[in-house]
Amino acid sequence: MKTLLLLCLLSFLSFEARTQDSVGRRWQAAVKAHPQRDTGRVNRLNSLAFVQRANAPQQTKAAYEEALELSREIGYKFGEARALLGLAFYYRFRNEYDLSLKYTEQARKLFAQLNDRLHQIACLYNLSYTAAGQGNYAQAMAYSFEGLKLADAIPSQKWLTLLNSQLGNTSIALGEYQKARQHFVRGLKLARGVGDQDGIAHCVSGLGELCRIQGQWAQARSYFEQGAVLAKELNNQGGITMSLYNIADMDERLGNHRAAFSAAFRALQRMKQLDDVGRIPLVQLILARAYLDTEQPDSAWVYGREALLAGQRTGNKSTIRDASDVLAQASSARGRFDDAYRYLAMFIAYRDSLDNQEVTRRTAALQYQYALEKKQSQIQLLTHNQQLIRQQNSQQRLLLLGSLAALVIVAGLSVLLWLNNQQKQRSNAQLQRQQEELRATQAQLVQAEKLAALGELTAGIAHEIQNPLNFVTNFADVSADISQELQSEARAGKFQEVEELAAELEQNLSKITQHGHRASAIIKGMLEHARPSTSERQPTNLNALATEYLNLAYESLRAKAPAFEVELVTDFEAGLEPVALVPPDIGRVLLNLYTNAFYAVQQKAAVTDPDYQPQVQVSTRQSNGQVELRVRDNGMGMPADVAKKVFQPFFTTKPPGEGTGLGLSLSYDIITKGHGGTLTFESREGEGTDILITLPLSQAKVRAVAKKGAGII
Repeated sequence: MKTLLLLCLLSFLSFEARTQDSVGRRWQAAVKAHPQRDTGRVNRLNSLAFVQRANAPQQTKAAYEEALELSREIGYKFGEARALLGLAFYYRFRNEYDLSLKYTEQARKLFAQLNDRLHQIACLYNLSYTAAGQGNYAQAMAYSFEGLKLADAIPSQKWLTLLNSQLGNTSIALGEYQKARQHFVRGLKLARGVGDQDGIAHCVSGLGELCRIQGQWAQARSYFEQGAVLAKELNNQGGITMSLYNIADMDERLGNHRAAFSAAFRALQRMKQLDDVGRIPLVQLILARAYLDTEQPDSAWVYGREALLAGQRTGNKSTIRDASDVLAQASSARGRFDDAYRYLAMFIAYRDSLDNQEVTRRTAALQYQYALEKKQSQIQLLTHNQQLIRQQNSQQRLLLLGSLAALVIVAGLSVLLWLNNQQKQRSNAQLQRQQEELRATQAQLVQAEKLAALGELTAGIAHEIQNPLNFVTNFADVSADISQELQSEARAGKFQEVEELAAELEQNLSKITQHGHRASAIIKGMLEHARPSTSERQPTNLNALATEYLNLAYESLRAKAPAFEVELVTDFEAGLEPVALVPPDIGRVLLNLYTNAFYAVQQKAAVTDPDYQPQVQVSTRQSNGQVELRVRDNGMGMPADVAKKVFQPFFTTKPPGEGTGLGLSLSYDIITKGHGGTLTFESREGEGTDILITLPLSQAKVRAVAKKGAGII
């Protein structure tokens, strides 16, 4: 049935393309019939470029460039602004973000001079897309919110829908999946209320992307099929092409390889015809993965190689990372292990590079969200103050009117009221100055808090990596001295001393390697902790995972404090069903919880009596379709006013340099947003802390169960 639907879609494409070509030919004739170099020709050129944008990108570019040149020649600012914005959209579709940003800013400036708010919104929309494409998600959200404000003031339902859709896309990139769904649903409701098919298509595609990023392939495919139907109705050739790409991607992930090949080859053909160089490597990667899945490594290598070369030409690190991963697997399957090793090294390098960018991006996003919440609080405070001022002014007007009515009878009272009015005006002026000072102080406070948070994060990283670097430096200095002494003894012919010095030098080099690996492990651990996982869930033995990370955390504690001992108590339910989860992500959560528990009992042992026995308990239970994991310690605990803040980003009870305040915040996101579970926290000051994780079992029997015996935990 799916194949039949796909064939129906493809048979419709040629008819739609002919229809659009007919419209394009009419505008070409209109341009040809009006050779005069005036505003009429500019408007016809801009309209021709707009209708050709989906199936003739090079002609679109040429028409916009001619319209831009002619507009500047005759001083036609509106035509110039439209041409600039059209070129901005053209370059954005090709992922050439610097040029898109340049043309959009020029267009926005001209539309502002013309007081054209509708086109200013279009500029903000394109700026938001461009900023997101460059990884500047905080700026992308700022552009979208500014556009929403303008669209709401006009009002413009079309742009309210599109900007909500764009906010949904940005929220996906930031890992805020619940907010993303809210934006898409809000935009979908607006579009359906007025029958805006284009807006509906944007929001449906966004919901498909949200399901894709969360690994819900079948649901994502359903949304993309809806998008394909809408694209046909709108005669949107670009939308039809993207629908083919998305359906091919989902079919490949669902194992429907025959349908995936058919859709992918059609999408690739159309993208080449449309010169859509930005997305061609994405389709090539789908084909490469599908060939790998069907045990055709030679074909997988061909398409993976084409995607890699395209990524290297454009500098797209994500494409290079994914293509090198496919090429490593294909080379291994072909028996070319040297090539496999080289591509694997490339994959790891680009993955780590992108992970570093991810750390910076997520930190900036957290800071932006924090600043936004602070700004909203300031607005509420200022609004309240303004209401008080309006109430005072209203009372003053009433008093003044009463005074004028009684002026003939009580002249002296009028003078008194006038003096009172003057005093209140001075009070209002003083209140206004105080409000301005308050706004300035609050702005300084927000900046100081952001800098403090970044300072704590930097101090934590420096503290963790300093020890292994000190060891490396010291052993390197000693090795240099030994090397000079070895050369001297060798020249003197003292071979026994040479052997002893060589053995000592070898031991020092081993120490340097050991501590270098330790520093590398620290950095890798930090990146793993900050990296948002895109791995698929696997049926996992939660008891084994909890035991593994408990031992790892305890070994780390003993390495730092060899004399300190903690009683470890485990109570795991036998026969616990496998849980569908991402093991590295849950491992990060467990390691964070165990480390906090050990820290709490260690702090209590330092201030309590010698009879105190530090203890950390870990238990699991299964009930009502879910599994529970509990971590309990008898450490210091914390007061209620502190405990309610533990999930806030950058909040920590540890001294400066020992914690960044991001551990429990990221753990909460992994459990609630990444796995649909809950993470609750209960602490009693002086008695200890109890943390409970619940995870659903509904997805435990995923299709990976069919791969029983493949080495899954």
